[in-house]
Amino acid sequence: MKTAVDYPKSRGVIVASTYRNLKDYIIPMLTDELWEKMGSGAWDEMLDSFNKQDLIIRLRNGSEIYLRSCDDPDNLRGPNLSWFAIDEASRVPGKVWKIMTGRARIAPEKGWIVTTPRGRNWIYDEFAKRKRKNYEYFTGSTLENKALSEDYKKSLLECYSGSFLAQEVYGQFVGWEGLVYNLNLEDHHRGPIENPKYSIAGVDWGWIDPTVILVGQVGFDNHIHIIEEYYRTKAPMDEVAEVASRMKEEHNVRTFWCDSARPEYIQELRNHGLDARKAKKELDAGISVVNKHLESKLLSFDFNACPETIDEADLYHYEEDDMGSILKSKPVDKNNHCMDALRYLVYSNSRAGHVSSKRGYR
Repeated sequence: MKTAVDYPKSRGVIVASTYRNLKDYIIPMLTDELWEKMGSGAWDEMLDSFNKQDLIIRLRNGSEIYLRSCDDPDNLRGPNLSWFAIDEASRVPGKVWKIMTGRARIAPEKGWIVTTPRGRNWIYDEFAKRKRKNYEYFTGSTLENKALSEDYKKSLLECYSGSFLAQEVYGQFVGWEGLVYNLNLEDHHRGPIENPKYSIAGVDWGWIDPTVILVGQVGFDNHIHIIEEYYRTKAPMDEVAEVASRMKEEHNVRTFWCDSARPEYIQELRNHGLDARKAKKELDAGISVVNKHLESKLLSFDFNACPETIDEADLYHYEEDDMGSILKSKPVDKNNHCMDALRYLVYSNSRAGHVSSKRGYR
């Protein structure tokens, strides 16, 4: 904002990883938090208009701020810029950085990225691994944040350990192989499948923990695309059944692969005319099948439609021993409700051979 004020008639872009993150985080930050910190008088004195349809902020000095997402990185190509800022850069493809630096051709020719480290990715290679002229690189720990309470900081230290602690709390780039699944925007984000064969769903029951339903379209090449997410704590069963029935009608859901821990819930879905079945729940085999789908790019997500799933994937990790070695015997039992539903969906569909049972419910 300061740069837009200091350089009248300049044009800048704020980039978020997805449209959902742009809407949920960036716009409220600009319209609520920044407005509150600056005071309404200062903000009103600067602001000319905010077109929420075109996502353009215009200041009284002639500067323009465009708000954009990386859902299709090539859409970021366009007019010359004075500056740009990329939020949560570890979630965007490296090509976005190259596109934006190529557009910053008008003074002051500045760009910023902010992010939590996520393994030794393109950001590590570009900035942390080597010193570069004309670039400055800053790191910080969550523990340095004076706005957070000491009790909250203490809870982080109690919850996290090893490489996960180094990455999430201390903000360090670590050569960490502890994530169960490695999702990235470039390889695993797309729009709906045109003319899918059918759809399937994975269901993980909860109460205090959330109940999750994920819907995946299945293409004729057996590609699975996660197109919708239901995620709610303390969800009454009649609501869950109503949502599942609506999903069946909208997406042609053939089978709901459900956590077998609550057979009475599975029966409730059946009472609503849904093909609800016990999911194949083998943990290691299921994780292996999901990873094979990811590696072969036969599994994709609408990142905007399933934000909780994407967030969980960034946190779902294996334990480490006292020496920092990854223990791949079992993932940490948290941040895994969407991950369980995803495994039920992909693995059960694989085991079922894409054919409904002629014997009825299983």
